[in-house]
Amino acid sequence: MLTAVRIVAVMLWLLVLYGVAGGGFAYRENLPSGLYNNYMITVYTRLPPAPKGPSYCNILHAGAFSLVLPCDFKPPFIGWLHGGRY
Repeated sequence: MLTAVRIVAVMLWLLVLYGVAGGGFAYRENLPSGLYNNYMITVYTRLPPAPKGPSYCNILHAGAFSLVLPCDFKPPFIGWLHGGRY
């Protein structure tokens, strides 16, 4: 039982560290017109979109779902520390 609790705790901490590092989850919806909508869930909900804010690149994807990180691998809170310059 204690081993299962430790495994769950490690998985939760990895998820938290991934989120703080700027990681997120994305869902891509293909539209009939050939375009697509990209929905992203990140810890940083009020970031401006690229080019003013960070742009995100897929690091792992399965179908319409993917894990994303900032393309420059710089966590968004670094931009906040520099006065909002991403």
